[in-house]
Amino acid sequence: MDPSCRIALAPTAQPRHGIRLAPINGLRGIAILGVLYAHLSAGIWSFAELPVWLSPLLTNTATGVNLFFMLSGFVLFLPYVANAQAMDGTADRIDFYRRRALRLLPLFYVAVAVQWTVAALDGTSDARELSSVLTFAFTFDARHFGPSFNFPLWSIGVEVVFSALFPFLVLASHKKGMLRLIVGVLAAALAMRLVGYIRYPEAEAASFNTDMFFCHLDEFVLGMGAAQLYGAGHLPRYAGRVMLGGAVLVLVAWVGHDMSLRHVLPSIARAAINDVLDAGLFLVTIAALMPGRLAAALSWRPLQVLGMMCYSLYIWHWPILHWLIPDRARLPAADFTVALAGYIVLSLAVTALTYRFVEFGRVREWRRLFLINTASIPDRASRRDAVRRAGLGR
Repeated sequence: MDPSCRIALAPTAQPRHGIRLAPINGLRGIAILGVLYAHLSAGIWSFAELPVWLSPLLTNTATGVNLFFMLSGFVLFLPYVANAQAMDGTADRIDFYRRRALRLLPLFYVAVAVQWTVAALDGTSDARELSSVLTFAFTFDARHFGPSFNFPLWSIGVEVVFSALFPFLVLASHKKGMLRLIVGVLAAALAMRLVGYIRYPEAEAASFNTDMFFCHLDEFVLGMGAAQLYGAGHLPRYAGRVMLGGAVLVLVAWVGHDMSLRHVLPSIARAAINDVLDAGLFLVTIAALMPGRLAAALSWRPLQVLGMMCYSLYIWHWPILHWLIPDRARLPAADFTVALAGYIVLSLAVTALTYRFVEFGRVREWRRLFLINTASIPDRASRRDAVRRAGLGR
């Protein structure tokens, strides 16, 4: 999952088109809702309990993580496409790493401290696992790849590796060209996934063999490619057709994944099915960047705010779910409804607090973080500047 949910704080950073990048926040909102639903429903039903025609639609929403990785590549690379930032030397790379560490690490360490302490008191985690997570060694360790106290942290570890590789990917895109970089990474990532499924054919959830960073690097680089297309103004003309093509490819990938889980297709087929999914998500992302109904729908403020808070929400939702309703499949409907409401309220409350005070504690104008009255803030500032200039003129 990508935690760089800051794009709404610089809404005018569009190189050529008049669209604000609010739709990217909306896409993140869709992705985090899919992940939340997938983890919540995983304790209630499985693909085997659903009709064949329905299960692809209800059991594949965890693929929102793929979309997070793609959007991460887009957001990180866009400033370099627009020449707003440089990656020309060691100083630029050090500055990037500094800013990226300040963005990712504070919330990560705060959340790990709380979540591991609760797990340690229950006797479900130990100091060795904590050490692996704190040093990010778990990203390269099959034993701790999905930490026991918060399994989805695996994708945060992958994201950190992407951040470490990013300056070198920027350099490669300049020297070799973006197309060559994408083709090379696509081939390498597919090969890694093939090896992973050969080694671990029974994989159903994320695992080190099938989901380590190299297995998902293609999504990150595809996001960089989308940023380059957007920055150069080379987007297609018809958003609706692009969106339809993307949706069809995503659906095909979901059906293929479901057939693999049902052993109609071999598990190794998922290595290539992931490419079909990524192609669909790439087209959906491109369509979201084009003027039209999709961009307008994704710019809905509540959806944007969810997308902007995606890092905090992603990092807290799993442990809170297992603290509050671990046996949700056994609860009567009325009790489950009450527990679900409590889970949603608590998750959003904790998310909002850490989003405001840990992720963006230095931001004075907190209303911008939640898109509250954002239109009026620049207006007041402009009026003050106008008054000040008028006074100086006299």
